[in-house]
Amino acid sequence: MRIHKTAGEALAKQVLDRLPPASVCPHQFEWQVRSLSVPSLRRFSFFQGHISPSALSTTFAPLRAFTMLRAPRERLLSCFFYWKQASQRGKGDFFEAMAPMSLPEFLRSDNPIIRRATWNVQARLLAGGHFGGVDQQRQNVFGPWLPESDLVAEALNGVKRFAFVGVAEQYDVSLRRTYSLLGLGEPPAPEQINVTSSRPASYDELLADPEIADALSRLTRADQMVYDVVRQALVD
Repeated sequence: MRIHKTAGEALAKQVLDRLPPASVCPHQFEWQVRSLSVPSLRRFSFFQGHISPSALSTTFAPLRAFTMLRAPRERLLSCFFYWKQASQRGKGDFFEAMAPMSLPEFLRSDNPIIRRATWNVQARLLAGGHFGGVDQQRQNVFGPWLPESDLVAEALNGVKRFAFVGVAEQYDVSLRRTYSLLGLGEPPAPEQINVTSSRPASYDELLADPEIADALSRLTRADQMVYDVVRQALVD
């Protein structure tokens, strides 16, 4: 399950390098996978993309799912600059909504198609949320909308249902653990791909801005608590 801007694409690429191409589903979005028949799904043994476990769990049991997290405030900033760049050429309700927005406007937006992509996305996906079921909402995550304390508890319970949860800031460890999980042998050197060209060289200045920092914190409090637990467990 690739959560946007968590180094999931790099991890997927480095896993795919070791897998038979015919075993890998070519579709990378939840809306695509949910449209496939069971026989079509069963042609493949490995799926990667913005696809939640719930999209596959009824077809494959047991299902071994793994994912990556990233420091929440930095992840959301990375998402903004990535999507902002894509909005210049992208079509659909999400890109049309965010294209004219500044960063503070994006972070403060109550527009549902924006809010579903900003509010505690990592925690909600771990707690059983899923990506949008149609192309126009592929950046969105749906449910669960819980009080933050309940969401943290559900997300941490959800972590136990994943075979592995890594973090981008410990990518080398995460890569090694993933290779071990899948029996792929000795991993290669870590790679970095799909870096947003329009992002700042550092987010430090943005994070020091009180308005931006407050907006980021309001959107990622549950994410941060879950991330801290997962990262600590990874390095212990």
